[in-house]
Amino acid sequence: MKSFIVKLTGITLAIAIISGLVFSLAFPEYYIQVLPFLLLFFYLTTMGIHAYLLKMAKKDLGKFTRSYMLITTLKLLGYSVLAVVYMVFDKKNALPFVICLMLLYLIYTFFEVIEITRITKSAGKK
Repeated sequence: MKSFIVKLTGITLAIAIISGLVFSLAFPEYYIQVLPFLLLFFYLTTMGIHAYLLKMAKKDLGKFTRSYMLITTLKLLGYSVLAVVYMVFDKKNALPFVICLMLLYLIYTFFEVIEITRITKSAGKK
């Protein structure tokens, strides 16, 4: 878990720096004030889900697979609800928010899948 947190923190810092540069240099008119909170939300959510999945992978690989599929579905549904709620309250910044949400979802999900795959492969070999 410690290795995961270090990598997750590195990715989050890289995203913060890159997004800061993109929004300050190229697209300042599309910057949304909630972006730092959105980044923190993804960071904490990914860390919590990963910790839970690690516990499940240690117990039973079959149960882990079902849990992973359920969590992925719920996570996608939750992020979709978040996007809709944001669009209702801030129509002006809806498009930049949804684009940022989608990019963060893809980046963090890709990272999570790589890490979980690596862990489950090593757990399956034991």
